[in-house]
Amino acid sequence: MPDEGYVKFRCLHRHADPPPLDILAELNDLRTDLFRAGLVGVTGSGIGYGNVSMRWHGGTFWITASRTGHIPALGAEGYSLVERCDIDGNTVWSSGSMEASSESMTHAAVYEASPAARCVVHAHHRGFFHMLLQGGAPATDPSAGFGTPGMARSVSELVRRHPADGVIAMTGHEDGIILYAPGIGHMRDLLAMLAQGYIPL
Repeated sequence: MPDEGYVKFRCLHRHADPPPLDILAELNDLRTDLFRAGLVGVTGSGIGYGNVSMRWHGGTFWITASRTGHIPALGAEGYSLVERCDIDGNTVWSSGSMEASSESMTHAAVYEASPAARCVVHAHHRGFFHMLLQGGAPATDPSAGFGTPGMARSVSELVRRHPADGVIAMTGHEDGIILYAPGIGHMRDLLAMLAQGYIPL
């Protein structure tokens, strides 16, 4: 993951006070569990990986902020609100204490492609990644790099084929996977299936 964690889009960020943590409590608990499982975290060289998001109101969504992968349990200040995303223009508008995650554009593509999706997880796990590829799971275009319009478009195309929920291998992003679901509880079910060696197709 040589360039994981670096924002590749134009980020127009507006500083704002963090929201009450109770708004994000369920998402934050999920993120804490993913950190403990090593699906979200930081590499030995200090580069963060993985992020979570939750659909909010009017096309907006909450997402873990950039440069938070090393923090075991986030507070509300560890989240950013993505207010708008222009994939063709490679631009993201966000607000909060810190800039939105480097994968914000990919999360936005999922929410746009699937009205049912209310939670998205981007994680890294070598075992899950290879299991998905070997099991014939949906996979992105190998030429699409993380955090780019190409990745967003590739993910969007796959999500439109199966909008209810799903797991995608990010072949242009070492050991990267994307999961999306209609709720956080459902997301936990998808993760449990992967842990048991079952690919939800």
